[in-house]
Amino acid sequence: MDRLSVSLNDKSIATISKYLAKYDTSQADIIRRALQWMDIMETATDKVVLENILAYVDYLADGEHLILDIAHWKSIFIEIDEASKKFWDAVYKSGDFHRKEYFDKGIKDVSQILKFIEKANWYNLKEDSKNSFTLVLAILESTRFIKTFFEGFFSNYPQKIEITEEYMKIRINIL
Repeated sequence: MDRLSVSLNDKSIATISKYLAKYDTSQADIIRRALQWMDIMETATDKVVLENILAYVDYLADGEHLILDIAHWKSIFIEIDEASKKFWDAVYKSGDFHRKEYFDKGIKDVSQILKFIEKANWYNLKEDSKNSFTLVLAILESTRFIKTFFEGFFSNYPQKIEITEEYMKIRINIL
């Protein structure tokens, strides 16, 4: 084992102190753990940008979201092809609920909202202009679901939003 001496600023010392108390361990162990986490994060961010990882954690941390294979996603929509009005009303209301949740998190701008939800892999986002966005859908069968969700999401939004549907695409325009 090698020995290493380092100089640390006040913020780094405070961080080490915080974790000393939390883990009841030595400074050296805290540094070793930090290096292990740095290696884990560097490996992860070679695959996915940190912003996406943080969004995944946000989605999954409270157990309110789940990971679903895209083939399963497609199968669900094939099966519910003509779901009940009750189902579509629930999707619409879910969109409005998510708007409130995102606003509480400080995610209020249409571009921010669409970028955050894009991380769920429902679509790939294309920003056509400051006020115009195209969602290129992952699967055709999800069109009605995503459109209905966003209709609910933007139903009480401070700005007027137009949502139109095309083949494998949904366009969202701020009017």
